Amino acid sequence: MKFAALELRMAIEAVTYERAQAYREEIPQAEYRTWQPKKVMQLLVDIEPNADKGSSIAFGLEEVPGVAAKEMTSLGAEKVFSLRAIRVHYDALGNYLHMPTVRQLEESGGPDLAKLRKRCLTIIDLLDGVLSSPVFNINFGTFSSIACMNPDCGKSVRRRLPAGHDALAVNCLECGMGYKMTVAADGQCAWRPILEEVPCPGPSCEVVFKVSPGELKPGRRLACHKCDGRFVIGLALFSDEPLASADSKPQAEGAQ
Repeated sequence: MKFAALELRMAIEAVTYERAQAYREEIPQAEYRTWQPKKVMQLLVDIEPNADKGSSIAFGLEEVPGVAAKEMTSLGAEKVFSLRAIRVHYDALGNYLHMPTVRQLEESGGPDLAKLRKRCLTIIDLLDGVLSSPVFNINFGTFSSIACMNPDCGKSVRRRLPAGHDALAVNCLECGMGYKMTVAADGQCAWRPILEEVPCPGPSCEVVFKVSPGELKPGRRLACHKCDGRFVIGLALFSDEPLASADSKPQAEGAQ
């Protein structure tokens, strides 16, 4: 029975990772390496609230453009191993894969194998529904994309447009450069890079460099078009001690 629990845990992981494949272009690489199915599915739900819900797909010919077809042909419905099901069953299975503590042995005498069998049968039924779905990993959405404005990157930045939002913070998954994406009433999207303002250190120069946060790193070189100054970004170290008051003066010994 314990081997069944282990196999079912791995099956839950497998169908969750397979689900994540449909959202690969929307998941940061660091998060994509996460192996815990709860964290993976929660990430998908954060991207698309319906990511852990089943859906159906059908097609039909519109007699009038923009008006739903009167007759639709179904391609089928899919079932998804939901976030709630993962929370209910995944860790519960794990409890049977470790040696019981002394306290558990004293209180219950060991694992309840009848309870484990009932849980395993429930999970098998859920997994059968997922794996027998005629359609798999449905992922529809409205997206906007641009080429990253970071001159050292240029990769495609793609973002799903969630309902009810007219402004979103977006990061390039390749270099991390940030953007503010706004959605107009007509559905048109505008992308603006999030930049840091850095005053030119040249004498009497009023130029302000606009630099992406990812470019603010030691060794980055900047050239001013007004004062012709050339600069390099570096690190600085400052005292953390409170400054002495300008009015306080040391007194000589013996002063009256």
